[in-house]
Amino acid sequence: MNLLRTHAPNWLVDYVPAKDGSLLHQAPVSAYLLIRFQNMETGFSTPALPQAVMDHRNSAIPYEKITARDVTDTQRRGMCMAAAMHFGLAYELWAKMPMEKGFQEEGSEAAPKAPPKANTTTTGPSTSETPTTTSEATETTFRETALEKGVSTVAIDAICKKLNGKWAAGLKTLAGKTAAELNEAYGQVDDNPTPSDVAGHDEGSRW
Repeated sequence: MNLLRTHAPNWLVDYVPAKDGSLLHQAPVSAYLLIRFQNMETGFSTPALPQAVMDHRNSAIPYEKITARDVTDTQRRGMCMAAAMHFGLAYELWAKMPMEKGFQEEGSEAAPKAPPKANTTTTGPSTSETPTTTSEATETTFRETALEKGVSTVAIDAICKKLNGKWAAGLKTLAGKTAAELNEAYGQVDDNPTPSDVAGHDEGSRW
């Protein structure tokens, strides 16, 4: 969206309301949002695109179980999907291709390289980390990598608390686990966790 505001400042995302005035359009199983872009100068609107309300496994959430958090997650996901569909912006995220270096002014420095992904082919723990990996591993890169892997935002928040700044180690562990394992271990919200629950979590000691 920052790229869109920079290079196409007259376009603004818009959400088409349902007949009852809400954002949710009810479907046979779940619901969806209708998302489009409007040009503030000409008034032109792109065709609206649907984005289903889904869980971390990309399965439709039953309508009666949709929460406010599901709506906001869908709003953000759908906004980026619509930008990729209508303008081809950051479509590589969906195609799982390396991002292009574009959107540079002539004569400007090259865009920074994406941080290297953790090596999943090693048979044992790494004995050292290169300075590059340590310096480029941040909370942002960890969260983006986890989202791309399919980890839910609830699980990511819980994992980040356990990592306590050890993002390089977290990226390596992230590469060795499936999204389903991480979501099962960290994706449940416990409103009243006990100290023993936190200390005795089997997966937590590995981060």
